[in-house]
Amino acid sequence: MEPTTAASSPTWFDNFGQISFGVPDLDRAIGFWEERLGIGPWVVFRGLTMDATHEGQRIQMPFDVALTWHDGRLVELIQALGDGPSPLHDGLNRPMIGLQRLASLTRHIERDAQLAESRGMVPITTGQAAGQRFIHYRCDDAPGVILELLERTPDFDRLIGQLRERANHYQPRVAATPPTPAATDDSATMRVAVIDAYGDADSFRIAEMPVPVPGPTEVRIRVAGAAVNPVDIKARTGLLHDMMPLEFPARLGGDVSGVVDAVGSTVTRFRAGDRVAGMINPFKDGAYADFVIVDEAILAAVPPELDLVDAAALPTGVLAGTQLVECGIMPRAGDRVLVTGAGGSTGRAAVLALLEAGAIPIAGVRASSRQTVADLPVTAIDLDDPEAVAKMGTLDAIADTVGGDLLEKLFPLVRPDGTVASVAIPVPVPPANSTQRFSSVIARFDAERLARFMAGAAMGRWTMPIAGRLPLDDVATAHRLMENGGVGGKLVLYPGSQHSGKSKA
Repeated sequence: MEPTTAASSPTWFDNFGQISFGVPDLDRAIGFWEERLGIGPWVVFRGLTMDATHEGQRIQMPFDVALTWHDGRLVELIQALGDGPSPLHDGLNRPMIGLQRLASLTRHIERDAQLAESRGMVPITTGQAAGQRFIHYRCDDAPGVILELLERTPDFDRLIGQLRERANHYQPRVAATPPTPAATDDSATMRVAVIDAYGDADSFRIAEMPVPVPGPTEVRIRVAGAAVNPVDIKARTGLLHDMMPLEFPARLGGDVSGVVDAVGSTVTRFRAGDRVAGMINPFKDGAYADFVIVDEAILAAVPPELDLVDAAALPTGVLAGTQLVECGIMPRAGDRVLVTGAGGSTGRAAVLALLEAGAIPIAGVRASSRQTVADLPVTAIDLDDPEAVAKMGTLDAIADTVGGDLLEKLFPLVRPDGTVASVAIPVPVPPANSTQRFSSVIARFDAERLARFMAGAAMGRWTMPIAGRLPLDDVATAHRLMENGGVGGKLVLYPGSQHSGKSKA
């Protein structure tokens, strides 16, 4: 059915004549619609420019677009090729991906525009592309919804007729069979460190398991390094059993670095031989192994100047500490913020994030780890010294990486309307008489943020101390060292018997 016009209708938005989707890769998106949905054929226009006024500013946005006719309306796929702001970008100036807007096709754009504004619609973009006028609207009553008036011109009507006729003759493609992954030797095995029950560090044993095969969106990594994190200790001992029970035999380890060894059929970001680091589930099929399977979305490329084994020390600590500050504390310039556990990787990242925000971090450490923050431009406080803690004065916030009784005792130091945020697990419980805003922050993967940190580390702008690199066979020793505390940096496991690379992290 051809879209109706607004000539006989009292409404300004008379039809859903066109549905538009923002896509990151136009050719790949067309393939999806043709092969997975059976919708086509498509007409592609490349090198177009949107000449418009957007939010009061003149823009000229290059873009590529593909059009087809389906079920009585136009379907548009559009890929922005320039930087925002524009109607093709979100509030953070990132290209919009997914359903972008709904358009009404009209021969009376001036009249419908007047009617739209009389109904409370706010024009955000006006302009033309390929000689065709358009207006984008939003309304405060429906945030996130963009509606468009799109002018029908003789050329546009001819295009619609051509697309309709071609759609009537279109024979949907049969979806291509995904490429078969390279054959894997079923006899190939790898070494892994596992536990068969909750217990002490001696619960670990080294076992042989089949080398895993990546799924469509996954890559297989030949592990170079696997960091030992406090959450690994809590998982092994059963402290987190109620929240995240292990399935035995269990393999731990949430931070990994290594070299891509094989890729799944739809992987586009990485290929065999790439150096990568990322976060994986630390409670199931973790990084304490020769090989791991990781979804490509939770990996970042490791700069060539950065030691690959040491890169494993970064993901969880960097992202947890950064998000603790940026999402939990949200400091203002000049805020005095205590960071508990500043000697650890998460605490160190929090200190760096506070410095970046213009806040005044105070490094809360144990006496045994004071040296780990000696290179940072901050005041260090021994959290075991009540007199030193009392002399800190009133704080604007606490960025906590420790939790437990320590954090509860520190609440009174924060001004009544201040902020306390924690990444500790189990989640701390604020004292009953506390009035400060409390946030529990769970780190999520952010490839861009991790890549920025690794690039800075590679250039020597900051460091993440590595206390020790131990072979996978010494996993029990690494856990005991971590439990005893005061190691002065990160512990990293690596397959094999020795690590010859020099540390640059």
